[in-house]
Amino acid sequence: MIAATSSLKTADFRVALVGAGTLGSAMAKGLAAKGYHFSAVINRTIGKAEKLAISVGSKVFADAVFAIPPDTNLIIIAAGAAEIPVIAKDLARGKLSFKNLYAVHVSGALTSDALQPLADRGASVLSLHPFQTFPRTGRNGKADGGRADSKSELFNCYFGLQAAEVEGLEIGKKLAHDLGGKVMLVPKDAKTLYHTAAVMMSNYLVTLTSVSAEIFGSLGLKPKEAFKVFEPIIQSTLANIKAGEDISDALTGPIERGDAGAVERHLTELSEQMPHLIPTYAALAMETVRVAIRKGSITKSEAVEILDLLETFSRRESEI
Repeated sequence: MIAATSSLKTADFRVALVGAGTLGSAMAKGLAAKGYHFSAVINRTIGKAEKLAISVGSKVFADAVFAIPPDTNLIIIAAGAAEIPVIAKDLARGKLSFKNLYAVHVSGALTSDALQPLADRGASVLSLHPFQTFPRTGRNGKADGGRADSKSELFNCYFGLQAAEVEGLEIGKKLAHDLGGKVMLVPKDAKTLYHTAAVMMSNYLVTLTSVSAEIFGSLGLKPKEAFKVFEPIIQSTLANIKAGEDISDALTGPIERGDAGAVERHLTELSEQMPHLIPTYAALAMETVRVAIRKGSITKSEAVEILDLLETFSRRESEI
């Protein structure tokens, strides 16, 4: 029987990490700094496992989960979504004390059901995903994102927590709080939508910046030069979103003013210079019309005029 989380002190945990990538390594180092004892570090690349094991004080490092000591009572799986169910099956065949085991994966895409083989053996399972982006190794071999050393801020974020049992929820809250984060409870049937929002917020922000930089390329600016121009307006927009009562309060620009003429000029220029960007512009503009309507800054007739323009140019582009 799993002990009540409130009775477990940080030092009581014997943690095994499976997956010594960017996120797994950051979590392990953060928890070790808080006093968690690591019993094993498992990674397909044994060199990475050894390096992290030394960093977090684990005596065991290996490339297979069967090396995890049987007295381990917390397993953190920081692997790709496709690998997690396979890892769970392998762990379930091991000689662990399952009824005293918490198992957590950190995927934003999967629910705790991915760990069902462990739950069937008596473990308490949960999904705990940091709503955050982590630096990866870039083309130059250095960490992307410029945030690799800001460890104190790395987990200053919300964690999406989903578990079927109270025990899982409690351990998830403890882990998130000990890492310096906050908790957002995610219903199991909403996990895919949760992940959709995360992808749109982080990944597509990069895409939007890349597209804007591509347009600025016509002015002779390289992408990094363009970003220097973009950064102040990005920061100001974020500040306005934070300050407003509603996100729509931060909206400015031609659609917010109902300026169909400006939108038509944009579409005309793109159709001549960069026609492949028409679908992207149109999709974003259509959603912006909805935001402007919610804000109450445009009339129905202004919205219809802009939407008609977007439909016309989109159809024209699809017919080419």
